[in-house]
Amino acid sequence: MAKLPIIRINPEAEIRREKLSDVHHCLIVDDFLQSPQEIVNFSSNNADEFSIPDRSYPGLLFDVNDDAMTEIYRFIRRKMTQYFPFLKGGMRLSTYLSMVTMQPDELSSLQRLCHTDPRQSPERRNYAALVYLFEDKALGGTGFYRWKNIELMQQATAIEQDDAEKGMAFLQENFPTFRQPPSYMTGSNEIAELIAMIPARFNRLIFYSGDIPHGAAISEPELLSNDFRSGRLTLNCFASVLPR
Repeated sequence: MAKLPIIRINPEAEIRREKLSDVHHCLIVDDFLQSPQEIVNFSSNNADEFSIPDRSYPGLLFDVNDDAMTEIYRFIRRKMTQYFPFLKGGMRLSTYLSMVTMQPDELSSLQRLCHTDPRQSPERRNYAALVYLFEDKALGGTGFYRWKNIELMQQATAIEQDDAEKGMAFLQENFPTFRQPPSYMTGSNEIAELIAMIPARFNRLIFYSGDIPHGAAISEPELLSNDFRSGRLTLNCFASVLPR
């Protein structure tokens, strides 16, 4: 399996805080990596090592080796714990190169909605670092949401995980959105309210709580591609942490 070399961070990059709601925020760092194009080149040169997971992600994934992430993991431990209430110790980290490729009619029912990252255990919390590695801003940034009926969504998720057909039937019965042609979620509907939108920019890092409903804001899915040099490629790091 191909291994990424160590990813270097731009030491001069500045962190800024972006409000998502009255109680939530994310952090944005532009020009985050020293050589982001090297990751794009690596992805293109190792395209055959990416795969599409079953129902969990609408595109291609590559499991990044931990040694490549040494600087980024250190950045999360040292810097992000200054802005968010979680401990440096006990952190569990994993990282993927990801590229959304599916057209709306290929999506599972839950892939048509925003989502929260699954917790490893009830006492832990989720955070995520995402680096945009594509130039075309029209491929979409990241939307953040507030559930309108969390109990009904939890019920729908449980049914979907057990039986996809029953899950879709439940969603169609309870939500008019699922009686419409499929699409990526890019705005408010009867399921969730859009509270903030962070635009994409090449080599931009965003760091946020994975417990806030969120999703790729893809309004022009016809632009999605299997070409790593022009597709919606991102570096996604997930942190399961203990709250402080």
